[in-house]
Amino acid sequence: MTLWKTRELALAALRIELKSEGDTLQELFDIVDECVTELQQIDSASVRVTALAVIKARNLALSCYSLSLDGLAQEAGALFRVLIEASEILTYFRLDPQRIEEAIEGRLPPAGIIAKRTDGKLQALREHLNKNASHFSFSPVAIQHLVNWDNGTFKAVQPFSLKVLRNNLHVCLSIFAGVAIEAIVFLSNCQSDSHHDLAKRVSLVYDQATRLSRGTLSA
Repeated sequence: MTLWKTRELALAALRIELKSEGDTLQELFDIVDECVTELQQIDSASVRVTALAVIKARNLALSCYSLSLDGLAQEAGALFRVLIEASEILTYFRLDPQRIEEAIEGRLPPAGIIAKRTDGKLQALREHLNKNASHFSFSPVAIQHLVNWDNGTFKAVQPFSLKVLRNNLHVCLSIFAGVAIEAIVFLSNCQSDSHHDLAKRVSLVYDQATRLSRGTLSA
């Protein structure tokens, strides 16, 4: 098997079986990139800080997406945990824009406190990732994909699985769609110009992402 065989099969699936997931993720990235371009035009320290948070979330989402194509979503768990934190920080800023000053002054509260103040609903998932992905672990969840349990042989290369990739893309969609929403809301609050087109696009893609990912996080 070539080094990129799993990715090649995943990319082929994105063109057929997982086309809806791939198209929805692409639209989310396009929307977020357009928001960043708009934010770039605003000369404000608070806007720059928020834009940097949006870009960081975008890069983390892309990293998780990319590793999922290689069959390495479990290894991407540490990045996914930070993506959740980035999403919650954007919500934290939206609920009280004065909090952006905390970031500028280097006094943001810990991630757990931010999650509580934003009424975060992903505490169980965060704890799961912290236990099984954020640090090296021999827990069953952390190593189960490394062994072929039918015969006890090792799986040095993670094979392509349509079901696994679909589930992982749904989880990524569910969080990144929230990032796109926060980016649009922030942009709309910063500019008097109409952003109805972006708002309509993000609403449609958020609905699609929700339909695709429904049930995955609770599974």
